[in-house]
Amino acid sequence: MKGLKAFVVMGVLAVMAVAVIVPGAWLYTLGNLPNALDSELDVETHLRQSIESERQSVQLSRRPSERESVKWEKPDFGKLPKNLIAFYITETGCPTYFQTPREDGWAWNKRVFIMLAQNRVLDGDGACELIFARRLARRLGAQTPMQLAVAADRIHRFLEKDQLVAFDLHAMQFEHGMIGVEAAARFLMQKPLAELSVAELAELQLAIPPWDYWEEVKRCKNASLVRESRDTLLSRLAMVGLISEEMAKTAAAQPVRCLSVRR
Repeated sequence: MKGLKAFVVMGVLAVMAVAVIVPGAWLYTLGNLPNALDSELDVETHLRQSIESERQSVQLSRRPSERESVKWEKPDFGKLPKNLIAFYITETGCPTYFQTPREDGWAWNKRVFIMLAQNRVLDGDGACELIFARRLARRLGAQTPMQLAVAADRIHRFLEKDQLVAFDLHAMQFEHGMIGVEAAARFLMQKPLAELSVAELAELQLAIPPWDYWEEVKRCKNASLVRESRDTLLSRLAMVGLISEEMAKTAAAQPVRCLSVRR
């Protein structure tokens, strides 16, 4: 009996310790993030400063006549190609991302805690919300697991589901100073993002997360592998109903863009 009482007491003390220590650690981390995140404007401002600073460091090493604008515009979800978004959410594991409500409350808190405590992503479309928010948190300087959890939670508070996608796509880094899918499209495909065909968007998707085949697409050393992988993405998008089978077949019949690009 005494042993049982001792076990209960220890359990209560453990719960009390967690109830005090975890919130304390959370608040301490919040107050010591690399960048303060108290509003959507903070997220946008700090991203702009980070990205423009990096771009500027690259432009200063070029001749004045070769320098490009370093300006980072606020991401506009409405200007992103719909098929690129379809590829991105599908390959991240959430093809129904925009068919489900934003995850909040206990479900979101549980997801963040499980990721922090067990480094495990729970199933559901909320998984992509967390993945996108964590990528932005890293871009904003978060490094430790606790910093990533706190910063991702703050970012998720201020950005809606479509904003998480848009901000993430426009803030991802490919090479030093090359940031965002627009820059990636112009460099890899040598076309503006808005002018890419479905086949070219699938090829671009190979170069961005979660595939990250940047060098493979950039150098086009194994065009047959690039094509096979591109066609896999097209088939998968048709399978989940985000493009028609006919569109996927037509796109798969196209040669890979990297073969016609000269650097």
